[in-house]
Amino acid sequence: MDLQKLQAPLEAQLALLGFELVYLESAKEGRDSILRLYIDHLDHGPEGDRGITLDDCVTANDGLVVWMDVEFPSLREDLALEISSPGLERPLTKPEHYRRFAGRLCRIQTRMPLNGQKRFKGWIGEATGTDITIEEDNALKTVPYELIQKARLAPFDEDGAPPPRIVQRGKDLRAITQGGETDLSPEGEEDGAPPPRIVKRGKATQALGTTPEDEKIVPQPRTAALAATHQTVPVEKSAD
Repeated sequence: MDLQKLQAPLEAQLALLGFELVYLESAKEGRDSILRLYIDHLDHGPEGDRGITLDDCVTANDGLVVWMDVEFPSLREDLALEISSPGLERPLTKPEHYRRFAGRLCRIQTRMPLNGQKRFKGWIGEATGTDITIEEDNALKTVPYELIQKARLAPFDEDGAPPPRIVQRGKDLRAITQGGETDLSPEGEEDGAPPPRIVKRGKATQALGTTPEDEKIVPQPRTAALAATHQTVPVEKSAD
């Protein structure tokens, strides 16, 4: 499967539905091949903290399935389509992502050593069209996007990390503080809960939840800190 060929048409179709394609990956789970899409809202809300809910995943899934049946019918027969929130440890794949989360802690792994280093953990600073600057150990380090193999936010490491001295620390979206009281994180991405996900397999809709006979659990997110509460939508029986 050539993900690069799928990237642009999937981005365009999701945009029509009001969503951004944050990250696209393929995975193998047992005998099942999965096309996994991490999505976000194009409109992040006035505070930039509008989260993805299970209903959003269902909306995106339903909009994509009808389109894919026409544009990529063979993929629909061979793959399970999984729609997911990016979660709190969200992938960073575009310059816009780094700009949006300026001042937040992130982890970056490069394809090859950069000044003898392949793994970075630092506070996000200036993001240009070609590279990202982070503050790590009170020093600024610039990483070209073309060298980045993968990058994610690291919200669960922020409290224990030395505070930045050069980069201005950004808003922690894990908590919204009002009158000294700490509330839950953005809608759909509560602390301690897994990001909402829904999977489309053949003609039947399956989602995270309990395990009645007509439902199938998809594996939990690999992020250990995002543990165990799920939401469920009923399976839509195939007409075939």
